[in-house]
Amino acid sequence: MEYLIKKILKEYEEEEEKAFPKNVSLFFKFLNGYRKGGNVTLNDLGNFMLSNMKTFGLKPQEYQHYLNLYTQNFREDGQYILTKKNELNAEYNQSKPKRTSNSKASDLVRDLQPFKGSNLEAKWKQDYKGDWAYVVYSWNWYPIYMYKYKKWFEVDNRYSSSTGKHMSATSPGRYNSQLRKTMFIVSQDEMFNLLNGQETSENIIKNKNKKFIDIVGKEIHTLKQVRLGWDPRVRISFNFMKVSMEENDPRIDVEVINVDKMDNNKIDRSSGNFLKGEMVGVSKEYITDLMKEYISRYSSSILGRDVSNEISVIVTYLDNPNIN
Repeated sequence: MEYLIKKILKEYEEEEEKAFPKNVSLFFKFLNGYRKGGNVTLNDLGNFMLSNMKTFGLKPQEYQHYLNLYTQNFREDGQYILTKKNELNAEYNQSKPKRTSNSKASDLVRDLQPFKGSNLEAKWKQDYKGDWAYVVYSWNWYPIYMYKYKKWFEVDNRYSSSTGKHMSATSPGRYNSQLRKTMFIVSQDEMFNLLNGQETSENIIKNKNKKFIDIVGKEIHTLKQVRLGWDPRVRISFNFMKVSMEENDPRIDVEVINVDKMDNNKIDRSSGNFLKGEMVGVSKEYITDLMKEYISRYSSSILGRDVSNEISVIVTYLDNPNIN
């Protein structure tokens, strides 16, 4: 019995010493195979990672974390299962800032490298809890992007035209549309509170969810109009009917009251009554798709994160075809 206990404890200690769980080790070995297939850029590697993370049980939102972990602890032999915790090289915070032009700063931002540009810089900063954040500053004081808690954050206020140019030049998702979708848009105060350790990403999401429910809730049964589509272009009159959140995923019911077909910027009065099925080329399927896409964009803008894959939009139509 004593021998068995010692064996179990030894196996446990060996497992504890390993730097990566088995699925992460296999994922990194898989990435090695991809890189051997040709001249792979860092952007290519990032896109490939995002496309395959779920297969290995990893969260795409934590893409930057695993990209950094992989590139900083690369093993040519692919035997990541042998890497020990004390061998890890996982932080850039000791690196000296590189001098660079603003136009070339985005590559350094994507790699979480400290740098100094023209009224633009990035550095690692530790909060009072000991948590590290990589922060991009405009005019050396205004945080515009931040990587913390395995997430990217972007401030929603561009503050000035020059800061806007700084943001365009250093966006982490500048050449990566998938990464842009995982970024969180936060207010200036939220950014500072996250940076200082006085706020958590979970609480940010909770507060934005509440704000979303409050904003949409106040618009229930209030007629709204929006112009959507191009061929054909239509003006849709609709009401929000119901709104809720289920595990951070929005649920919205909308009712379409009327649809007008547009001729340039004018209503085509001769196009017929949509609700009676008289409008040639404008089906309920077409309007439903337009509304779902519009509500998804509208919701994402309030929530500060892309919810296009999580949102549920139920579109119904006024059951009185005699309107108009």
